Amino acid sequence: MSDLPSLSELVDSYEDQRILVEIGKDLITERDPENLLGLILDACRRITGADAGSIFLCESDEGIPVLRFAYSHTFSRDLEYKSFKMPRDESSIAGYVSLTGTVLNIPDVYELDQSRPFRFNRGYDLYSGYRTKSVLVVPMRDHHDAVIGVIQLLNSKETREAERTEVTTGRAVADELRLETPEDFETKVGPFKRRYESLMEAVANQAAIALDNARMIKSIELQFESFVRASVAAIESQDPATSGHSERVARMSSSLMRAVDAEKDGVYGRCSFDKAALLEIEYAGLLHDYGKVYLDPRVFTKAKKLYEYDFAYLVLRIKYLIRTTELGYAKQGLEALGRGRAEEAAQAESRAAEASRSLLEAIELLTIINEPTATPIDRSGEIGRLLAAAPPPGLSLDIDGSPLPMLTEKERRDLETRRGSLNREEYELIKKHVEFTVNFVERIPWPPELANIPEYCAKHHEMLDGSGYPKGLRGDRIPLQARMLAVADVYDALSARDRPYKKALVFEEVRRIMDEEASRGRLDHELVRVFFARRCFADADPA
Repeated sequence: MSDLPSLSELVDSYEDQRILVEIGKDLITERDPENLLGLILDACRRITGADAGSIFLCESDEGIPVLRFAYSHTFSRDLEYKSFKMPRDESSIAGYVSLTGTVLNIPDVYELDQSRPFRFNRGYDLYSGYRTKSVLVVPMRDHHDAVIGVIQLLNSKETREAERTEVTTGRAVADELRLETPEDFETKVGPFKRRYESLMEAVANQAAIALDNARMIKSIELQFESFVRASVAAIESQDPATSGHSERVARMSSSLMRAVDAEKDGVYGRCSFDKAALLEIEYAGLLHDYGKVYLDPRVFTKAKKLYEYDFAYLVLRIKYLIRTTELGYAKQGLEALGRGRAEEAAQAESRAAEASRSLLEAIELLTIINEPTATPIDRSGEIGRLLAAAPPPGLSLDIDGSPLPMLTEKERRDLETRRGSLNREEYELIKKHVEFTVNFVERIPWPPELANIPEYCAKHHEMLDGSGYPKGLRGDRIPLQARMLAVADVYDALSARDRPYKKALVFEEVRRIMDEEASRGRLDHELVRVFFARRCFADADPA
């Protein structure tokens, strides 16, 4: 009967299996390598009753194999640990296990067999006052059966003094023992049980695969990050006038999402966002204008209502009109003098002077009208008065004798643009960048947690009142994240200093315009409030 396990041993074994299943689930879901290391070591400590432990990872330092001291924890004491690297060879216990793949279970490292190739370095024990006694070291093997690291457990507290007593709950007394005095290390520390060797190998192998998966996921994430950044560079090379816009929108949108997450009351008081949601809106912000790479770059650099060469041609034509008008009136004056009509000649000279003055004033006024504005201004009346004061058709003639208008129909339409520098056709072309962006980002194999990026990019120009584009969506048909992008996008468009078609507005004016857009039901009123209340705009530029 003595060979049969005791009730406490059965409970102990059951608890170990439960923890093993639990850590298996955690290792599947956890992606952060640092968190993984903590989960692994904590599970090993709980199963074996170890007081302390460390994890070493196999790496290469300029081609030389090394072990990196990646993670450590001591239950009994708050000891300071610093990451370091050491040679991956058989001179250390961890190095030996990493090279041979064997398990080492040493009852007392101070009494090592001198014939073994490895030694225990007592330096840290002397420095910290901690006594390392029993040690269990297991290799971590990945799915290729390659050793990628080792788990080193110290000082098993599962001695007779620490027998499990709370059978019904499965709570181990060993978990609560603290090693504080030299006597504690002698009386409360024993060898690691043999059955833990295979059990820890199983945990270590699970951990190795989880770490390997986490590394691969991290590598994929970095590739995605590099791809997105390269895409932003492509956007900015196409549209240097808005360099930095995508980066700023991404930062402000992420800041706004964190601000909304922090709100406990109000419309969005119950909203909560995780790391994936933050990454999703950041990528959407970075890529929201990618479709611009498919458009004529001249449209993006159009600084005024007329292109520079078109306005120069307009000014040249009006100056030509001045000369032809002066010449026409001079000819009328000479004809009047020939007929002895001095008064008519004087009137012709006066009309010539008035026409020249009017045309020179027209150049000055057209120069002002040609400047784009951030807010709508109707210039059609001023342009109409200019045309009414134009020289008579018989005097404004081209070289071939055909009528030469002060303004062509296209020039008039462009100059009557109420806001910005783009005419209707150019604005419709710009709006197509959303369609091109969506076509591009939909082809990217986003992981499930980033699958909404195409939708956010597609709807960041939609307005709550249906006045946006490309589909004129209203209200709840526009996702909250797309509304956040819209707020950040509008703020940057109004405040950015790098737009060729307008000067940056002062902060007070930007806020006034955005508050007005919110009150008109175009922008989300609550998001605009949070944006300014929590100073999300402060993240527009990197610290």
